[in-house]
Amino acid sequence: MKRIAFVTLGCDKNLVDSEVVLGKLLVRGYNAVVPPEEAEWVFLNTCAFIRPSCEETEAWIRRLVRLKKKDPRKKIVVLGCYVERFRERAASQYRDVDFWVGVHEIFRLPDIISSGKRGVFLGSSPSIYTHTDPRILSTPPHYAYLKIAEGCLHRCSFCLIPALRGPLRSRPISSVVEEARLLEKSGVREIILVAQDLTSYGLDLYRQRSLGKLLWALGEALQEDTWIRLLYLSPEGIDDTLIEAVASIPQVVKYLDVPLQHVVPGILRRMHRFSSFEEIRKRLEKIRDCIPGVALRTTFMVGFPGEEEEHFLRLLDFVRAFRFERMGAFMYSDEEGTFSFTLEPKVPEEVKERRYAALMEAQRAVMESVHRTYHGMTLEVLLDEGPLWSERGPFFLGRTAKDAPEVDCRVTVWARGGNLRRGQRVPVRITATSAYELEGEVL
Repeated sequence: MKRIAFVTLGCDKNLVDSEVVLGKLLVRGYNAVVPPEEAEWVFLNTCAFIRPSCEETEAWIRRLVRLKKKDPRKKIVVLGCYVERFRERAASQYRDVDFWVGVHEIFRLPDIISSGKRGVFLGSSPSIYTHTDPRILSTPPHYAYLKIAEGCLHRCSFCLIPALRGPLRSRPISSVVEEARLLEKSGVREIILVAQDLTSYGLDLYRQRSLGKLLWALGEALQEDTWIRLLYLSPEGIDDTLIEAVASIPQVVKYLDVPLQHVVPGILRRMHRFSSFEEIRKRLEKIRDCIPGVALRTTFMVGFPGEEEEHFLRLLDFVRAFRFERMGAFMYSDEEGTFSFTLEPKVPEEVKERRYAALMEAQRAVMESVHRTYHGMTLEVLLDEGPLWSERGPFFLGRTAKDAPEVDCRVTVWARGGNLRRGQRVPVRITATSAYELEGEVL
């Protein structure tokens, strides 16, 4: 029995890769998953999107190297985006790492380590997993991420993803549907579709945007009470066909994650994003008109090169006026290898921090206002964690259909007896609200 540890950093798409690699390892005899301190083999799936991600990866590598110095028999395998970005430079800096496996070779990882040949393995043939690959879920058993495509067609000026992950590769509809069936059969109640941009799905394989067609196929294949959630939709790719599918298919939760990054045309042009924000705004309004009760989530970036105070204030005004149901934000990170790295003028770090804080405060006020309208309402809540205990008694932590795991709001659900269990969906009467949390009792 070979004891292994698997650490995943970064996004949910990385998590899917880790689950597939773990499945491949377990069928090859690596069949005891333990903490890094106890493992014979430690696998670190990395992120290198921005500098803080690289720093987290490097901190983990140093930690694992310290463990190896205590036990020289331990093997360290670093894989994923950090390897793809820094390549031999990383290998020369951290010589105690045994294997460096790039993005395009990770599904060959069992063969690579079985060869016993230490080194850097990058590969040049981008691939994507299929429903026939073994996969071990690491999420709670009632929800799972399903990657429908890999790579990206877009060339945003601030983003390294196309260089790291390669061009768009869509999975066939039949493969996605079969994996969804398998997940549902295993007890998954919420299937979260992910890709760098879901709306690009099918452009390579079918020569047209095919997300709507995929959703209809999933709707026919899955039970009516299974949730399908969509993460990462480029706004320019949301067409009438997709809007109709989201509005009509009962399994698709009325929640769309549409990263905008900014609202000022000049900044968007420098970002190499969509050309007409006015058209995008109209599309968002159409989504609200056609999908009653939809929750729109977005992400904005502050501090992009050339962003002046006037630009930021226009963004701030838009956030206050449009009232997104969910929103995230981050500060621009100047990354060597991106086009935006060459742009001037740079925004000072202290200005970025001030703008970020102001934007999040504006959204907090929006969220408080939105959540106050929920007081006294009965909402369906998916129980993610529990039972937990406090002086008031047993409770669960859960989410509404308007909330994705990890990134959105949560609901504290007081159990008051009954046979509640994690993964169950229950009606909850909301008794208290705040900006990012709700509280209620099971009916």
